[in-house]
Amino acid sequence: MKKVLLALILVALVLVPVTAATERASKTDLAVGLNLGTNSGVGVQYRMNDFDLIGNLGFDLFNGYLSVDAAANYKVAEFNIEKAQFDVTVGGGAYLGIPIESGAKLGLAAIVPVGIVYSMNNNDFPLDFYLRIAPGISILPDVGFHVGGYLGALWRFN
Repeated sequence: MKKVLLALILVALVLVPVTAATERASKTDLAVGLNLGTNSGVGVQYRMNDFDLIGNLGFDLFNGYLSVDAAANYKVAEFNIEKAQFDVTVGGGAYLGIPIESGAKLGLAAIVPVGIVYSMNNNDFPLDFYLRIAPGISILPDVGFHVGGYLGALWRFN
């Protein structure tokens, strides 16, 4: 029961900032999809005027954690490969790892996600594909280096 309650609290921590932002910004887009990587699970993105709010909820397969991360993400550059346009993004946020194995300790890190995003400009298939690496500084259980990375796809709701 405690694990279910904890999972619901984590989902609320990801969704509350997203829903709060809808009342402040008039030009926004919501996207939901899947991540594969160190945090395999559900990914969300909420586009604001100047930045995106990104979040992931899933399992850290390498460390045995239920993990959540959230960040503000900024587009810093773009490039084209033939007719395809790619965005380069950089952000800042936090990672929280809740142990699901006995004896493990809570994990907390400050992260800097860096990614490449390709958005399909198609009304029938509004998909965003991304590759993101999130290096950072681990604060708990010990101070040190933290790294995360994932490949994902998001369905954009209009």
